[in-house]
Amino acid sequence: MLRLRDRLARRVPPLARAFGRYVSQHRDPYLLGVLALRGEVDETVDRVTRELFEEVEAVLEQELAAGELELVEGTDEVRFDYDTRLVLPAMLTLGRIHELAGDVPFLRRVRRVDTDLVTWGESVTLEIVRALLDGDMRDAINDDEFEDFETTVRPRSRAAELAQATLQGEVEAWLSDPETPEGVAEAYYHAVSLSEAHQDTDESFRALLERHANATGDHRARLADEIEARYKYATPQESSVLFEEEQYVPYFTTQYERVGILYEDMLKMYEAALGVELGDSFTRAIVLMVVAAQIGLDDVDDFPEDRGEQLTPVTAELALKGPEGLEDVRRLVDRYLDAAAAAAETHLTGMAIAYIREEAHDRLAALRAELD
Repeated sequence: MLRLRDRLARRVPPLARAFGRYVSQHRDPYLLGVLALRGEVDETVDRVTRELFEEVEAVLEQELAAGELELVEGTDEVRFDYDTRLVLPAMLTLGRIHELAGDVPFLRRVRRVDTDLVTWGESVTLEIVRALLDGDMRDAINDDEFEDFETTVRPRSRAAELAQATLQGEVEAWLSDPETPEGVAEAYYHAVSLSEAHQDTDESFRALLERHANATGDHRARLADEIEARYKYATPQESSVLFEEEQYVPYFTTQYERVGILYEDMLKMYEAALGVELGDSFTRAIVLMVVAAQIGLDDVDDFPEDRGEQLTPVTAELALKGPEGLEDVRRLVDRYLDAAAAAAETHLTGMAIAYIREEAHDRLAALRAELD
């Protein structure tokens, strides 16, 4: 049973709870400007994402005219959208760039603002978001997961392939442009190579989870040990000096190679493209936040589909310990978020971390209620 205080708290949306608690802990007038800045960069990321989807719609319209696609009955125009949570780190990074440029609402009137950095930062954000969407779509297509591709044309699978190919073509054009610094492509391809190497292990992890589910007695216990050795406390392909403290934290290596490296290298792409330093603390905060969100939000949401099919920290803990394993997942998520919050140097990032904590606690509680 949830305590009365917890039941009452969950009647308030997690975003409002997170903001309220964060403000109560940080009584800083600068927060007003940060809140306004969050609205501005959120609108910018929404705009560039919409621009990218309009590029996709133009390609889909051409394929429709050529007879390769057809409209869903009852619709008269091509529309495309893609459900993703990938862009939050890009939004936070754009906010960081605004702050580095001195471009914060209210304060910009009395500060010198580097408008060139702001303009170029928004341009680079469009390319970064394009690259993130391309990679996520590619993974979804490889896994035959098309439900996140929202479009008015069919077949949906063909529309998904066209959308991904459109984005990929523009990503490759940006990376190969002589005006794009070499460090951008280096960071991008490093992330891709390490992420693909991790994806190559997915099938063996699936097989391991299935063998554990079907085993009994000593054989099941040995397979549980194997899950811990290969997945929970995996040996890293390569170590990062920024995350030496986390090397032995449960699931860090597999989740860093699954998602964390993508965002560490995303930040390196920003730095190379703009010629700025975002800072090691900011990088730690973003990567640890992303790992926590992957486990506490995405993996919890996907548990019904992943159960018995995909090895994640959530399916692993439930397989090893039953429903009680969710409490360990909660503690793990909090551990990552505590480390992220300790590294966060900006209120914008701190508020995002606070929101993810509230949202993850709610989703874990809901999953526990379903399992009970």
